[in-house]
Formats: sequence, C-alpha cells, structure tokens
Amino acid sequence: MMFVTAGTTKFDELVKKIDECLENGQIKERVIAQIGNGKYLPKNMKYFRFSKDLTKYYRMADIVISHEGAGTLLELVNLGKKTISLENPTTVENPDIVNKLSRDGYLFKCNSMSGIVKAINEAKSKKFRKYVPPKCFIHKVIIGFVEKM
Repeated sequence: MMFVTAGTTKFDELVKKIDECLENGQIKERVIAQIGNGKYLPKNMKYFRFSKDLTKYYRMADIVISHEGAGTLLELVNLGKKTISLENPTTVENPDIVNKLSRDGYLFKCNSMSGIVKAINEAKSKKFRKYVPPKCFIHKVIIGFVEKM
C-alpha cells in the first residue's frame, strides 16, 4: 500500500498525478491519500482531509509520498519508511533538509511530478539507510545556563 500526504496545505498537483497514474495503470498498488485543504478530489483512491495522527497510515504503507514538510519527513525517516519527497510549489520549501536526507540515503527526492512513477519504481527496490538521530546535548547547555544564574 502507498500513502500520499499533502500535509495541512493543498497539493492538488500531487494528488491529481497519483490519481491519474492509478487510472491509467502506471500505479497498481492500493493508495490512500491525505489531501489536506486540496480542491481536487481523487476518483481512484481512498482519501481523507486530516487526521490527528498519521502514524497508523505511515506504518501501513510500503512507500510514502510526501510534501517537503520537515516534521513529516523526520517522522518518516525515524519510522524507517521508504519515502519519496516532492516540492509543493504552494508552500515554504525545506530544500536543505530534503537534499541532506536524500544525499545520505534516508529518502528519495523526486525533482518533478513527471518523474513520480520512475521514483516509485526506484524506491521499491532501493535500500534506504536506517536513520539514527544525532545525539542531543541541549540539556547540558540548559543546565550550564541555569548553573550560571
């Protein structure tokens, strides 16, 4: 199963492209989409607008296709999900995060909507790296700050 997430904004271009690929047989898997505030309503897949927690959908999916939202992407790589990220031209980009995660092998960055089917096929066989969060030392900074008071 594939899961598509548009986040809290609208990403009609992505939702419509996946719907068209399902209709013409380029995508054969079952797809569920979270369409956010989008106006386009899919005809070939189940969809919903919002959910308090998308984790259950992420866990069910073999591949997740996502906007470039930093929170979403970090949650997906932490879950070890095969993730394809596309830039949503209607929102703020996070190219540094996406480029770094892609370069390091944690997700697949798709540079254009026309390349989505190719990206899906490559992601199916690609071995993604397991994400290990960096050690956090902020607590030491805070303790040092408080001790100086």
